[in-house]
Amino acid sequence: MGISDYLAELVHAQLEDRKPQAIPQGITIEEIMDIAKRNHMEYLLLGALLRLDNFSESYIGELRRRVMNSLMRTMAQVTEFNDLEKKFEAAGIKNQAMKGARMRFLYPMPQLREMSDVDILVDAACMKQAAQLLSENGYTLAKSIKHHDIYIKQPFMALEVHKVMYDKTVDGGQYKYFSNFSKAIPVEGKKYTYDFNREDFYIYMMAHMAKHFYTMGCGIRNLVDVYVYQEKYGAVLDKSYVKEELKKCGILEFTNHMEKLAAIWLKGEKSSMFYNDLFQYMLDSGIYGKDENGIWSRFSEKKMHDKDVTPRQLKRWYYFPSLSYMSELYPWLSGRSYLLPVAWGIRAWRGVFMNKGVQKRKMLHDIDADKVKTYQAIYQNMALHFKR
Repeated sequence: MGISDYLAELVHAQLEDRKPQAIPQGITIEEIMDIAKRNHMEYLLLGALLRLDNFSESYIGELRRRVMNSLMRTMAQVTEFNDLEKKFEAAGIKNQAMKGARMRFLYPMPQLREMSDVDILVDAACMKQAAQLLSENGYTLAKSIKHHDIYIKQPFMALEVHKVMYDKTVDGGQYKYFSNFSKAIPVEGKKYTYDFNREDFYIYMMAHMAKHFYTMGCGIRNLVDVYVYQEKYGAVLDKSYVKEELKKCGILEFTNHMEKLAAIWLKGEKSSMFYNDLFQYMLDSGIYGKDENGIWSRFSEKKMHDKDVTPRQLKRWYYFPSLSYMSELYPWLSGRSYLLPVAWGIRAWRGVFMNKGVQKRKMLHDIDADKVKTYQAIYQNMALHFKR
């Protein structure tokens, strides 16, 4: 039994509330703890390990500490967020819970779906009112980033208040698709609290996953989400509607691949080299992906299918990207191709002094021809051709 098979065993043990098989030879507790931490799956994976009884006290103590921290964070998030929803509703603040804040309640227990922060969409016209309410309830604005504000409340709450459901700098089409609560409906008995129906939540869940995969890669916890959702609602979803809407968003092929990979990993369906590579890529990416992974989606879009590309060509493309790619980073370049060398210089300077640039250069230095072909094939098969 390899690591992917044993991770699946641990996931099922927790979802099914049972004791897992013992750790196979060749797999260490440290390896599982590292994967659990990087993928925000500590309660899901390490909680399953605690059902075993053949560890030393030092391991048991560390496992218990991590699982208890995850549990306490989840309980604080659930209690606090439920309270905030009620207060937003009472104050007439139009809002909608996003992503894991809803998904976690489809798991057998919410703590099985770990979250580092909680995301909520607030109508742009209500942002000032929401900020005042949050301040009155002990939240402090930590940072404003593009389309959302980050609030902190000790000891466990990190709240992201979004102005829009989808980041238009990633894909303008999906930004418009999800704009202005257009796909949401009021929660039963509520006037200002909104939610998606079953089909539209799944479409949004996959759109959010695709966005992360496109920009930085994403981890295997997303595959558990796909599995849990399909197990719960797959038989009753309006598949024709979902398929057509996924097409509109440009993520149908991506969704098909992720559904297949989830079935391979968690239902034992037959795999292939492509899906083995895809799983390993996601396992290495961790929950938030890696900034250096963002190179692959853009690089693959610029290269034709079935064309061999050397590491040297990849490096040349990275250091001297096209005008269209650079315009995403520096909007002032649009229509000013003569300023492209200036933008290359600014980007190079930032790359020398910023950690993200260091990581990308290390990736470029270590990459070999086989890895280039593997990652290129992954992103070309995903067919994510997002446009601003």
